[in-house]
Amino acid sequence: MKHWKYILIAIGLALPGHTLLQAQELDSTAVATPIQESAPVVSIEKETPVTQPDTIVRKRGFNRKKYTRGLKNYLFIPKKQWIMGLTLSHGEFDSKDNNLFIFVKDFNFKGNITTLNPFIGYFIKDNECIGIKLGYSHLSANLDNLSIDIDEDMQFNLSNMRYLGETFSASIFHRAYIGIDRNKRFGFFNETELAFSSGSNRFVRGSDENLRNTKTTTSEIKLGLNPGFCVFIMNNISTSVSFGVAGLRYGTIKQTTNNVETGSRRSSGADFKLNLFNINIGMCLHI
Repeated sequence: MKHWKYILIAIGLALPGHTLLQAQELDSTAVATPIQESAPVVSIEKETPVTQPDTIVRKRGFNRKKYTRGLKNYLFIPKKQWIMGLTLSHGEFDSKDNNLFIFVKDFNFKGNITTLNPFIGYFIKDNECIGIKLGYSHLSANLDNLSIDIDEDMQFNLSNMRYLGETFSASIFHRAYIGIDRNKRFGFFNETELAFSSGSNRFVRGSDENLRNTKTTTSEIKLGLNPGFCVFIMNNISTSVSFGVAGLRYGTIKQTTNNVETGSRRSSGADFKLNLFNINIGMCLHI
């Protein structure tokens, strides 16, 4: 019994030492494990783009730089749309409704002018349209009597004068629109027009044996610029106002008096001004 007692005591002393040895081995293993070091944080600053100076860049053939000025051209009318419309103007003048200077006496005059211009166009691109325009104008004036008395040495009288003129025209045009708002309601446009017109007018004066009948035939070709403003008052209906500011023209004039040819001439010119007689107000239908 004593021998078994000593054997159990020896086993009890040996087990804690074995456990302590395993713990030391585990500690040494844990210490031997390398520690991962965190990478240093480096701040990255964004590079600001270098803006170009406000200088003029020399043009080098077709490879030239373009500047953006911050102007936006909103979509006003999309491509593949048809547009048709009509511009109409009419005016009358009657001497009875106007008060002239005191030295104009017995003034009796009536006149009227009417212009009619239907057109149709097709949008080949967004905000770009090409089309055809027709035109007709009628002008008539009657002067029954006009007496001017400034002083005793300057007096004269005009009477029995008639004027009648008609003109027909046809043209092709190109319109480039600029939308100025996102709602597609307001926009400007510039119209380039190549027109051909032909007409005749008759001027009759005097009476009986002193009657003179002068007929003038005109033909003209013209290239003009007509800027304007357009507003959509409904989804498919717009109204526009345009006026002529510049143009090149060439024409021929032939005149006969009492059915006898008296002369002819050719004329040409350039106009760079606001033409108050070429202001058009019209309605357009978009389909």
